[in-house]
Amino acid sequence: MSDYSFNKQLRLLNASHYQVVFNNVHWKVSTKEFLLLCRPNELAQPRLGIVVAKKHVRLAVQRNRIKRLIRDSFRLNQHQLTGIDIIVLARKDAGLLNNTEVLNQTTGLWRRLLKRCQNDQQKSLAQ
Repeated sequence: MSDYSFNKQLRLLNASHYQVVFNNVHWKVSTKEFLLLCRPNELAQPRLGIVVAKKHVRLAVQRNRIKRLIRDSFRLNQHQLTGIDIIVLARKDAGLLNNTEVLNQTTGLWRRLLKRCQNDQQKSLAQ
């Protein structure tokens, strides 16, 4: 049975972890409401960081809801995204999305990111 937990090994825990991703972005994937910044890591599992600014999503209830939905979507897709550090940034209208729309968008973002990673791997193998 697969492990679908979201423990500490799957999180970017401190500012230095976030800074490494911000400074060394390898892939960007975005929609109108979300931006994913990603870089490869040397670990066997992916790690996730979430940034939902008060400037873009005013109410704490909405910020927490968005973070919870992103974590849940990541938790369900983590086994496909191995060896990647990911930061999800919520943009201005993210708070206007309902739960289904947030889950659909994040699932689509994981798929697009996976496709980009696979394309880069194929290119590096071809060289």
